[in-house]
Amino acid sequence: MKLKDLLIEKKKDDTIQVRGLGTYDYKSLSKKVGKMVDDLSKRNRKGNHTGLGKRQLGTLSAMWEALADYEENH
Repeated sequence: MKLKDLLIEKKKDDTIQVRGLGTYDYKSLSKKVGKMVDDLSKRNRKGNHTGLGKRQLGTLSAMWEALADYEENH
């Protein structure tokens, strides 16, 4: 097993506190952020810029920030 694989495996089990939303493990938070970004990208390609408000974008922002902070510090 490579060192990179060990580091990624360790990250999967770590918990991350997302301000105002709760606690997630690294793997599920990363997956959730990816799905949200994919959804935004699909909406943009279709020209559908409705149905998304400040709350949803704020949630994505908080999750992204928590992931960024975690990755900078670990």
